[in-house]
Amino acid sequence: MPVPTKILVATDLTARADRPFARAKLLADIWNAARTLLFVSSPKTEVDIAKVETLLLRNYGADAEGCNLAINYGKPPQVIAETAEQLDSDLIIVGAARHNNISDFFLGTAVDHLVHHAEAPVLIVKERPRANYGRILVATDFSDFSAHALRTALDFFPDAKIELVHAYHVAYEAWLKSDGVADEMLSDADKELQDFMTGLNLSENDASRVTAHLVEGNLHQSVHNMLDSGDFDLLVLGTHGRGGFIMATIGSRASEMMGWSPVDVLMVRKSV
Repeated sequence: MPVPTKILVATDLTARADRPFARAKLLADIWNAARTLLFVSSPKTEVDIAKVETLLLRNYGADAEGCNLAINYGKPPQVIAETAEQLDSDLIIVGAARHNNISDFFLGTAVDHLVHHAEAPVLIVKERPRANYGRILVATDFSDFSAHALRTALDFFPDAKIELVHAYHVAYEAWLKSDGVADEMLSDADKELQDFMTGLNLSENDASRVTAHLVEGNLHQSVHNMLDSGDFDLLVLGTHGRGGFIMATIGSRASEMMGWSPVDVLMVRKSV
């Protein structure tokens, strides 16, 4: 997937939305991409365009210059997805700060709607941007969907180092008492990992940027532990994975991961 050339940024026009706005500005400068700021209003409220433009300049200053402005009415998740499709956006950027009428819903179940209905990847910004992403964590279940997420991370951020993590389970804890069972489970997971990496057909440069990890246990907890180390500045999740990975990336588990993740999250959807 080529780097985005059209970025859609959801904003509530306040200074509280400065983090997704600043991240969009940083990425747009790196990618030479166009930015469109989207303000979603209630259907019952008529928007004063002149006032909106004044607020943009007041809160974002000269960085707002050159941005396109889109104003639509309705429920934010649906409107954002529809606007991104209409504008053929390559990336959607939203905030994740609480008490923000644009982004509160990303901590709840409405994230399902946006990720399921938006063709473009969705970047949920949590941290104040200081540089481009340099250390990225990608979770995988060895599905085509997680492979697509990894390729997207490699393409979007060609200078970043990427850690790929897969969690495997020992089916029955009692088996651990049997000689060689745990080793056999690890060996099977390692073969799957090697087959997955081979099937990606990565270039030599991209392959050199990926370090793969196998961890025994729960994927959700493993991702939490790795992010808690402070070594990463972006978490990338592919949607529609197999088995439990679906719930790790979509639905209630997605909301949970958005809530505790200390770093930005990129959700990458691959059409079935």
